[in-house]
Amino acid sequence: MTEEDIPRFRPRARLLQLLGDQLIGSPRLAIFELVKNAYDADATRAEVTMSHLDTPDATIEVVDDGDGMSYDTLRNIWLVPGHDHKAKDRAKGTRTTRGRLPLGEKGVGRFAVHKLGRAVEVVTRQADGPELVLKIDWEEIANSEFLDEARVEIVEREPALFIGKQGTSVAVTGLRGEPWTRGEVRRLFRQITSISSPFAARSDDFAATLILPQQKKWLDDVPDTETLLESAPWRFTFSLEGNQFSWRYEFRGFNGIALSPRTVEGTEYGVLLDPKDLPERDQDLIKAEKKPPRAVRSSLAHQEGIGPLSGTLMVYDRDKDVIEKIGHSASLQEFLNESGGIRVYRDGIRVYNYGEPGDDWLGLDIRRVNSPTKRISNNIVVGAVDLSLEESRSLEEKTNREGFVEGIALGRMRALIRGAIAVFESERNKDKQNLRKLLSKKRDSLSGGIEKPLQQIKTLAKKNNLSNEVDPLIDKAQKAYDDMREIMLRAGISSMSLVIVYHEIDHGVRLLHTALRGGADATRAVQQARDLVAVLDSFGDLLRKGQASDHDVRDLAERAAELNSVRLSNHDIDLEIRVDRSPNALFALSRFPLGLVLGAVTNLIDNSVYWLSSRWPENEGDSNRKLLIAVDTESYSGPALIIADNGPGFADGLEDSTEPFFTRRPDGIGVGLYYVNLIMHTIGGSLRMVDTDLVPLGPDYDGAALALVFPRG
Repeated sequence: MTEEDIPRFRPRARLLQLLGDQLIGSPRLAIFELVKNAYDADATRAEVTMSHLDTPDATIEVVDDGDGMSYDTLRNIWLVPGHDHKAKDRAKGTRTTRGRLPLGEKGVGRFAVHKLGRAVEVVTRQADGPELVLKIDWEEIANSEFLDEARVEIVEREPALFIGKQGTSVAVTGLRGEPWTRGEVRRLFRQITSISSPFAARSDDFAATLILPQQKKWLDDVPDTETLLESAPWRFTFSLEGNQFSWRYEFRGFNGIALSPRTVEGTEYGVLLDPKDLPERDQDLIKAEKKPPRAVRSSLAHQEGIGPLSGTLMVYDRDKDVIEKIGHSASLQEFLNESGGIRVYRDGIRVYNYGEPGDDWLGLDIRRVNSPTKRISNNIVVGAVDLSLEESRSLEEKTNREGFVEGIALGRMRALIRGAIAVFESERNKDKQNLRKLLSKKRDSLSGGIEKPLQQIKTLAKKNNLSNEVDPLIDKAQKAYDDMREIMLRAGISSMSLVIVYHEIDHGVRLLHTALRGGADATRAVQQARDLVAVLDSFGDLLRKGQASDHDVRDLAERAAELNSVRLSNHDIDLEIRVDRSPNALFALSRFPLGLVLGAVTNLIDNSVYWLSSRWPENEGDSNRKLLIAVDTESYSGPALIIADNGPGFADGLEDSTEPFFTRRPDGIGVGLYYVNLIMHTIGGSLRMVDTDLVPLGPDYDGAALALVFPRG
C-alpha cells in the first residue's frame, strides 16, 4: 500500500460552518466568546462596537489592546481548528504578563464569528511589529470541498489601525439571523459588562464596553448596577478553603421601617449539607451507613477538583411595600428580572451561562416552592461564586460554552453552595419574621379598615369631577365592608379566609384607584365603584350563604373584558373576545353572585397580565402578548368562561396551583387561584385547566388556559 492509498480523515470545509452554527448557542454568546479571547490576549479592555444595525451594512467589531498575533500565530494556531496551545499552557500553569491563565482550551471559540456574519476581517499587531490582515468569506470557504483546499490570505502592511500600539480587531459583516433589537442589545450589554465579577477585587484590570454609534439611546436608561447592588437590604459573603467555612451576614435595614441593622459572622469546620443535594455516588455511601444522617458536614473530599470557593450574595425583597423603601423601584425590578441569579466566575472571569434568566442551576426556585417564606429565589438575589481556574481542574466547560460538564465535581459544588445559602436563609428568616410583623400591622385590613384608601379614591374622584357619582358608592363600600367585618369576627372565620378577603378588597380598591388616576370616563369609573361594592356585598352573601341570581355567562365575559380593557391596553395586550350571540347559540345561563364571580374572573386576568409581561418583557411594534376571553357552552357540564393567554403557562398542576400560599410570583401571596377555586365550588361550579386537544383555542394561545365551569341555570 502506497502512502497515497492510506485512508485519512479529510474534514469537509463546511466543518467550520458547523463549528460556528452548532457549538455556539446564540449571537450574544458568540460575542461573549470574542471578548473572552481578548482576555486571553492579556488585554485590559475589549470594545464591542455595533454599527448601522438597521441597515444592510451592519457591522460588529471587537477591538482589544492585547498582545496581538504574529504571522506564525495566525497561520499555525488561529487557522487551526482545535489547536490545544491554550490547554497546554493552562496545564503547565503558564501565565501571561498580567498573571492570567488562558480561559480557552478547545480551540474552537474563535469560530463563533461564523455565527455572527458571512465575512470577517481580523487586523492584529504585536508590539513593534507589522500590522497583519486576515479576511475570511465563510461562503467561499463552504464552497470548497475539503478544509485543506480552502484558501485564505494574510496580508502584511504598515500600521493603519494600531498606530503606535498593539492589539487585535475582529470585524464581522453580512450579519446573520434576526435583526438586533433594543431588547437584545440591552441583554448583550448586561452580558458582556458582567464578564468580570462585580464583587471581586482584580489585579489585572479587564473590562468590556459596548458602543452603539447610531443607537446610543438604546442604553440610556440601563439600570446603574453599582447603585442597585449597594441598595440591597441583605449582603452575605462566604468562603470555603481547606474545609474551613467562614461567613458574614449583614442585614442593612430599610428606610422608614423600624428594624435595626444586624451583622453576624461565623467560622465552622465544613458546610452542613443536605445529603439529597449531593451526587448519587455520595448519597449511596451515606445510605450504606447503619443510621444514615439527615445532614452531613462537608469534608476535603467534597472540594477535590473544585478548590477553594467563595461567594457574595446581594439579596432583595420584592414585596411592594418593601421595594418602595429601597428606592429605584422600577429600575430595580428590571435589574432583578434581567440580572437575578447566581453567576460563576473563575479567576474573576464569568463562566456563561450560570445566572442568566431562566437558568435555575442551583434549584433555588424549586426549593422555594416547597418553603416560599423561608427560601430565596433567583429573582431576588444577585450573586457571584468565585473559583480558582488553576485548582478547579475537575470542572470542565462544555464545548457549547454553556456551563460545566455534568459530573461529580459539579454536583458537589452545587451542594456546597446550597449549604452556604442555607446559613444565609436561616439568619434572614429572623429579620423577615420581624419585617412581616411590622408590615402585617400596616396591612391589617380587618382591624385597620379601608378608610384611608377609600378616602384617597374620594380625593381622586373630586379631581375628576366625579364626586356626585362616586362618593355615594364609596360610602356604600365602607358600610358593606363594616358589615362583612362584623360577620367574620362574630363567626370566628379562619385566618386563611381573612387573607383572601384582604386580597380581593385590595384588588378592587387598586383597580378603582388606577381607573381614576388614569382619567377613566365617568361611566367606567362609576361602574368600577359599583363592582367594588358588589365584591364586598358578595363576600357577605358568601358568608351568609345568601341567594344567587340568574346571569348569562356571555354577559359576564363581556363585562369582565370591558372593565379590564384599559389595563390590558396599557400593558400592550391584544384582547380577543369569543362570545356567540347568534340566534342559534346555546344558552349560557347560570345562577351566581355577580360581584363575587366577577372578582374571580378579574383574578385570572390579573394572573395573565403578570405572566404575559414575564414571557414578553418588551414589546416593540406589534404586541406579542395575547389574551382570550371566551364562552364555551358545549365542552363541559355547564357553560364555561375560558381565560387563555400566550404566557409561559403552568409549571404545576391545578391541585398544587390552588393550594393556599402556593405561588411562583415573587410578589404574590398565593391566594388568588385558591380564592377562584373556592368561589367556584361555593356556587356549585368548578375551576378546570383547559385540555386544548379537546377544546381547541388556536395556536395563538399556547400558555395558561383555565375554565370557570358554571352550573346550568
